[in-house]
Amino acid sequence: MKSITKTRLYKKIAVSKLSVALLLSLSVISVQAQTVDGKPAVIPPVPNGQIAAPWENPMITSINRDPSRATGYSYATVEEALKNDRASNKRMLFLNGEWDFKFAFKPADAPQDFHVSEVKGWDKIQVPSNWEMKGYDIPIYRSAVYPFSPIDPPRIPKEYNGVGSYQKTFELPESWDGMNITLHFGGVISAYQLWINDNYVGYAEDSCLPSEFNATPYLKKGKNRISVQVLRWSDASYLEDQDHWRMSGIHREVFLMAEPKVRIADFHWQATLDADYQDAKFSLRPKVDNFSGDSISGFTLKAQLYDSNNKPILDKPLEKDASAIFDEIYPRLDNVKFGLLETTIKNPKKWSPEEPHLYRLVLTLYDKKNRLLEAKTCQVGFRSIAFSPKDSKLLINGKTTYLYGVNRHDHHPERGKALTREDMEADIRQIKQFNFNAIRTSHYPNDPYIYELCDRYGIMVMDEANMETHGLGGKLMNDPAWLAALNERVTRMVERDKNHPSIIIWSLGNESGRGPNTASMAAWIHDFDITRPVHYEPAMGSHQLPGYIDPSDPRYPKSNDHSHRLQNIKDQYYVDMVSRFYPGIFTPSLLLNQDNDDHRPILFVEYTHSMGNSTGNIRDFWDIFRAHPRLIGGFIWDYKDQALIRKDSVYGKVLAYGGDFGEKVHNGAFSLNGITDAWGRPKAAMYENKRIYQPTEIHLVDPEKTTVQVKNRSAVLNLNHYDAVLLFRRNGLLLKEVPISAIDLAAGDSTQLTFASYLPSKRLADQEYQLDIQFRLREATAWAPAGFVVSSSQVRLQDQSNVLRPLSYKGNKLVKTETADQYQIRGNAFQVSFDKSTGSLTAFNYKGQEIIKDAIRPSFTRPATDNDRRGWKPDKKLKYWYGAPRIVSVNAQEKDQGYEIQTLYALAGDSAQVKVIYTVKNPGIVFVNYQLQVKAGLPNIPKVGLQMGINPTFEDIQYYGLGPMENYPDRAYGFDLGVYHMNIDQFMEHYLYPQENGNRMDVRWMHLQNKNAGLLVVGEQPLYMSAWSYSQKAIVEAKHWFKLKKEDKITLNVDLKQMGVGGNDTWTDVSQPLEKYQIPAKDYSYSFYLIPTDLKQSVKDFVQYN
Repeated sequence: MKSITKTRLYKKIAVSKLSVALLLSLSVISVQAQTVDGKPAVIPPVPNGQIAAPWENPMITSINRDPSRATGYSYATVEEALKNDRASNKRMLFLNGEWDFKFAFKPADAPQDFHVSEVKGWDKIQVPSNWEMKGYDIPIYRSAVYPFSPIDPPRIPKEYNGVGSYQKTFELPESWDGMNITLHFGGVISAYQLWINDNYVGYAEDSCLPSEFNATPYLKKGKNRISVQVLRWSDASYLEDQDHWRMSGIHREVFLMAEPKVRIADFHWQATLDADYQDAKFSLRPKVDNFSGDSISGFTLKAQLYDSNNKPILDKPLEKDASAIFDEIYPRLDNVKFGLLETTIKNPKKWSPEEPHLYRLVLTLYDKKNRLLEAKTCQVGFRSIAFSPKDSKLLINGKTTYLYGVNRHDHHPERGKALTREDMEADIRQIKQFNFNAIRTSHYPNDPYIYELCDRYGIMVMDEANMETHGLGGKLMNDPAWLAALNERVTRMVERDKNHPSIIIWSLGNESGRGPNTASMAAWIHDFDITRPVHYEPAMGSHQLPGYIDPSDPRYPKSNDHSHRLQNIKDQYYVDMVSRFYPGIFTPSLLLNQDNDDHRPILFVEYTHSMGNSTGNIRDFWDIFRAHPRLIGGFIWDYKDQALIRKDSVYGKVLAYGGDFGEKVHNGAFSLNGITDAWGRPKAAMYENKRIYQPTEIHLVDPEKTTVQVKNRSAVLNLNHYDAVLLFRRNGLLLKEVPISAIDLAAGDSTQLTFASYLPSKRLADQEYQLDIQFRLREATAWAPAGFVVSSSQVRLQDQSNVLRPLSYKGNKLVKTETADQYQIRGNAFQVSFDKSTGSLTAFNYKGQEIIKDAIRPSFTRPATDNDRRGWKPDKKLKYWYGAPRIVSVNAQEKDQGYEIQTLYALAGDSAQVKVIYTVKNPGIVFVNYQLQVKAGLPNIPKVGLQMGINPTFEDIQYYGLGPMENYPDRAYGFDLGVYHMNIDQFMEHYLYPQENGNRMDVRWMHLQNKNAGLLVVGEQPLYMSAWSYSQKAIVEAKHWFKLKKEDKITLNVDLKQMGVGGNDTWTDVSQPLEKYQIPAKDYSYSFYLIPTDLKQSVKDFVQYN
């Protein structure tokens, strides 16, 4: 390490040019660290007088890096700026693609002085990329606490700390002669040194913000060489302890940009609306750099706004002398006016999540001869952000707006953190299509293109600084040595992203404790940007106020007890909202009812932990949120499963989670929290959210007249913005689709509508009828085509207790055969067997086809979900039901032209008994009646039902119930009653960590079949049903879905009830389903028919069907 710091760095730069902080010994800035579990992280070494390298000195975050500035590209003409097409911009040279690469596991083994010549024989690597995804070292998944040791800030490991050395050669365009050239790195993890040709250029940290360097002095005509050496871990890594995969390398784009010697260095616009939210005051503060060495007197900067058709909206451009901008004088008292250029715009179109109207700002710089030197551009959206002084609700342009939010990480299963623009667009488009209107950039600034998409699509953004010190708690927030580094995390983010109308909240970071440094960060933002509020969830507790409870006090909540975290008198003054993680359903009321005279809005910045089969009771949260304006919404954790592709020697390419790459420290499957899988395929939870957030809420008023109550939950749009369509169903099958007249209903209003005139006048008394009411996009948008369904609701016009047709029990008399261990009942074309020792139906054959091949047994449990396993542990709290029932008696008797087999089971202590009665009749129909009797005092029941094994080839599934995706009592709002058809692989939900999956509620019937035969299950009442290609035992024992092997049976669950999935968190008792979604211990009974089918029979022969 000494050779790197002294030979390669200090030899190239005179020590006098470095920050004085670089000369501080490590002993001066040593932090006696302690991890969040209370253990000392390391014994600090005895000071030895060594000079700290930049990557071990928090006072140095960069060398020669340019100041952060707003995203903007230099164009030669206004026309080019209006197109804003970077790919065709001759002033940009993208360096993405193949680079030479050399990897070393520790700094001492890294190449020395490789920048002095063009390297030979090195590997090739794609940039952007994470080198771990290219086979160098391994990715490490940690949710909290650092992935390296010892933990000794600002020191980093010496023996295991990967180093990637990169080199790229390129030809400098001849047309760039005389231009000022900036080298831009969009993001590098975690710290790097930079050389151009033989020259040391600089050093930079912060993995998720750009670093720009003035490359002009180091470049030459023709061929040039860039060399970069990247450290996996640096002192900056202590500020980047986020819950995601820890990877390294140049993971965002690299380019050169040529600008004139006198350039538009930066610009910042602000827009404020008048009291009526009509007219806008537009203010602009540009900055000008002069690298020419000459006076710029007579140079002019102009600004024009253009509409979506590229038509200017200002009568004449705003204009100011460039020298006045460059030479602006700041007063001794107060401050300069923000708007160096200002105008009032009469009633511009407003930007909102529902109508994201955008204008394009083009700034132009002219020399004294009125020659255009440069044009730069960005999008402008006129909108205001405020919290109501009356009730604290969030107001966008004066309209009540909720945050239907999701936390989003940069993630791709093959590319890791290095996303393409197509990846980003797919994410944001999908988020919009599922009615989310907000993202939190958890927990770091995103690529600028994400914000551009959010501007365009209408997605509000909480922009979060790349700052989390989870493993050290709030230690660094209280250490002045880290103040500059921490401040820079927010100042550089805000400077880059200030011009995006989609950004409505700045966030200081995540899970880093609080202290004076936090207050400093918030103070800078508040002074710099008066248009946006500041968020920081850990800003809890006002030690300045009487009554404050110190964290050492026994009354202080446990560290993982998010749901009971009241304001400790008040949250800190420097945040503009009360923010909490992972509430229980009771938490909103606790916060609302706290008597502390705090009226700031309440936001749940992480809630509904969506790990595995989860995301229950979110509708219950939103019923509460909508009833209390101060509750402005939340951000689900999180958007996408963070699983990565790994090459397995047995299974080939598979999805992997924490620990699968051989990491010594990891947090296992805790990386799998998404409402989509790693590839972006929506899980059932995604559809639940879509319906909860959709712009319409519809309730049935009068089924005879087909009258419904419609509420427009939009903030801006009238429902006549959409095409309305009715879908009339009988027994779940579409009977008629009818476009109807546009519904004129203003945002926030409700009305009653009658649709009888659009529908058939007669309904059959023994049938079921449903009506779907859809609202579809009339015109294509940037995020969806015309006809896309934005909102869909179903009302049930007519239900039946069951949909079974009258059955015919024709055939010869059945024959019963009894042996020592079983009963056999035979008919003309079937045989059913019962085991005397278990009382179970163990085999069912029909016309030579095996229908049932494994015993029907009472089932009280399910394969544990992540919430079950990691959180509330029902196997302990509901332990009684996890014991195997024992057989009490089995009786067989002839009855009603058939045979009846009664089996009685008992659970421990005979406190619960189950009677299962099978009635077998020709032509092979088995009627099953289940009766559960429970004594008082038992715990809730996980599941009430029966489980059996059926023919493994019955993989084709059709059913009439809620669908098409899995649903549970606390996650069923997003699904409709209908007839659905799919194979068993589509029917199951393939959770990477296997668990309970595939349940369908309100099932009237289900048909499982192969090409020749099948089994039809028909309930006398609605059922819960699921089917798996694996046994419950196999699912319980497996750790990866891809390791499950299809068995010689399909496991079929035919249940009356199953408890909900819960998911307020996944680690405490609040992870359990709400009480109303659990199953009280009491008596239950239900019945269903098992009907074998063949090619001569169809579902229509047995149930009501169109």
